[in-house]
Amino acid sequence: MPTTRTTAPCRPAPGHARQTLAQNLARATGTVALAALASLPATALPGLAAAGDAPQLRAVTLSTAGLAMIEADVTLGAGPVRLSIPRRDIDDFLKSLWVIDPAQAPVHVRFDGPGAFDDSFARLPLAPDDVTDRARLLAALPGAPIVVERHAGSWEGRNMGVTEQPCPEAEGRCQMLSLQDAEGNLRQFRLDEALSVRLADSADRAALDAALAAWRTASGNGSVAVHLNSLAQGERPGALTWLQEAPLWRTAWRAVDSDEGVRLIGWAVVENTTGIDWHDIRLTLATGSVRAIRARLYERVSVPREAAEGPAIEPAMEAMLGIRREAAPMPAMPMADATAAVETIADDGESFTRFTLAAPVTLAAGQMITLPFLDEELPDARLTLHRGGSGERHPEIALRIENPLPLRLPAGVLTLYEEGRGHAGDAMIPELAPGASETIRFARDTAMEIREESDSTELLREMRLVGGMLHVTEDLERRLRYRISGAPQADRLLTIEHPRRSGWQVVAPEGAEEALDVWRWQVMVPAGTQVTHEVRERQPRLRRIALMDIDLPTLAAWESRATDPGLREKLAELGALRGEITQAERAMRRLQEEIGEREREQDRLVGLIVQLGEESVATPERRARVDAIDAEIADMQEERRAQARQIEQARARIEALLGEE
Repeated sequence: MPTTRTTAPCRPAPGHARQTLAQNLARATGTVALAALASLPATALPGLAAAGDAPQLRAVTLSTAGLAMIEADVTLGAGPVRLSIPRRDIDDFLKSLWVIDPAQAPVHVRFDGPGAFDDSFARLPLAPDDVTDRARLLAALPGAPIVVERHAGSWEGRNMGVTEQPCPEAEGRCQMLSLQDAEGNLRQFRLDEALSVRLADSADRAALDAALAAWRTASGNGSVAVHLNSLAQGERPGALTWLQEAPLWRTAWRAVDSDEGVRLIGWAVVENTTGIDWHDIRLTLATGSVRAIRARLYERVSVPREAAEGPAIEPAMEAMLGIRREAAPMPAMPMADATAAVETIADDGESFTRFTLAAPVTLAAGQMITLPFLDEELPDARLTLHRGGSGERHPEIALRIENPLPLRLPAGVLTLYEEGRGHAGDAMIPELAPGASETIRFARDTAMEIREESDSTELLREMRLVGGMLHVTEDLERRLRYRISGAPQADRLLTIEHPRRSGWQVVAPEGAEEALDVWRWQVMVPAGTQVTHEVRERQPRLRRIALMDIDLPTLAAWESRATDPGLREKLAELGALRGEITQAERAMRRLQEEIGEREREQDRLVGLIVQLGEESVATPERRARVDAIDAEIADMQEERRAQARQIEQARARIEALLGEE
């Protein structure tokens, strides 16, 4: 029958009226109230607990997100429902508490706040340490009316405090209590075991009682006492649901390999850390990628405020961000095998799968239990497997596990047995979605040996001249040879998984099974023989080479690889033109060097003429040589300009040649 979800209206906690000093002293602890935590209409409530003030646990769901969902039956309206929540779980409790009430009445949930201890002493005239020592207590209450008794004597007056003085009858110092009686007499008493001191004022006694109560609460067992009160009258059945942190429940798989197939049995390893004994509860195991946020609701957070004078404090408050809990892999405990799994009711959702045990579970708090919850027969999928590029000399022995169920199979450790032979190895199984498969490696076949050899070549497919660029299409071919030495006494069917590389395509051998990250072949290896399995892969590659300024050796290399006669003729002509340009550039460099030598010689002669003047007999000869050098330089410059024109003409012919399609 469909239900209607109703949210109760919010009601503020009662206000604090002005109180007397005695009432303030009498308050021992502070409380926190939460109103209207989503009271919902109830459906059928099986297993209703007897009337009482404590919830009766009905069901527990353990999740791979590290949480336990607690479901409990309660009686509402008969008084407060009392729970004891571990301090570490109070945030999850406040985040998730769900109250089911057929009366749809608002509820209040009250408990001590995180600062209750400090808040208690903030209202008292005592410090926490004053309560635990008689001398410190009397020193903290000067002027308080007290009654002092020793043996048969009794004195009343006001407390004047405690001092240390030399002991009159022994070495060391003694604590002395001073008292002023009603007549004004001052008395001193040695504060020893024989001296009894009583607080005469009821307000002082109330303050001491409140302080002791605060200490009592603070020295509890690390739990928060929670009281849940319904605002409606009349006893009625209700229910509570909340979350608390729990260790990851784990799966230990058993696989028995036989000629008929593989029997897969899943054992759940569960620990009761809820702090509550389980008595015939309904236990559900959930697996999936569920997000779990650690909400900080119990922590006291103060908001910075602007100061009355001076610069304002920057208005920042630490954000209450959730922390995602990752379920860390944990080693499974060794457990005995089972003949059959217990009856389990399973269902699958978008984010998680549940396995609910049909039989009730009883488990004391702090104890662990392990039991088989899943039993499936799978087809024979045993493999002798080698992964290419792994560097391993011996192939692995593996199982190909495929999930045949419309449910997620939880991750866990797997122990494999060979029927009639015993333990064959261990492996890890990841969580498997419906229809997903995984290769589980658990041992090595040391009777076989595999060596890998590889080489590569470049195969030219096409060479074209486009827009002055040489477009070269090549196939890079890589060959990997698996050289397999068979087992001495038995045939083997070897599965080779060859890694897939981006941009590469397998061209041989045919018949490969294409997977997401590998190419897979099955190779029969007769006993004691050598078998070679060669895999050829190709990767097309396009290169573009600029020909205008290409060097002659590289151009000659591409000319030699060209298969088209027309293209080869063009590359040969291009090579000849590039040769002319190279020779002309060399001639220009040589002429430039000679011009420089002539200019240096001319400068030297002009310097001598200027230095020695006309009186030197060699001056006329030097003048003639200077004029001759001018003529030589002019001839060289003309020849250099001719070489430059030749280079320009060759470049123009190259541009025309490259412009032809």
